[in-house]
Amino acid sequence: MEEKVILLVDADADTAGLVLEASAQTGHGVRLSRNAREAFEFLRREFDHIAGIVIDVDPGTHGLAVLEAMSALRERRPPMLVLTGLEESYMEPIARRHGASACLGKPVSPARLQGAIGQLSSRCRGESCDPWGHPSGRCSRVLEGKQSCRR
Repeated sequence: MEEKVILLVDADADTAGLVLEASAQTGHGVRLSRNAREAFEFLRREFDHIAGIVIDVDPGTHGLAVLEAMSALRERRPPMLVLTGLEESYMEPIARRHGASACLGKPVSPARLQGAIGQLSSRCRGESCDPWGHPSGRCSRVLEGKQSCRR
């Protein structure tokens, strides 16, 4: 059976331990990229084997660069989750506009992160889905039962 891999983009690796632990609980391996270049190189090689991307967006450009580049892929992008040390209420609309399923402010509880990572690669049930489990309809399920509709 092929390992499900979560790509973690985290310049300072301050969330690596927490993401590794939460990912292991959901049956995922983790690949750490410390900058946008490493992330893009890994994506080029392993794109079809990625269950999701966790992007740590702190002051700096690497997390935002990956988030923005992935948003350009539209229907072909893996599910994304943003962790941020910035104000969550500020960053959440930006993350969602770029296609992230959720934005979690740091510090984040292990249980909340585990739930979010578990949902990154969960497949749709009873709906038509893309290769990563995104519903192909107008609305997609997101964390905590909220709905996010494409405009």
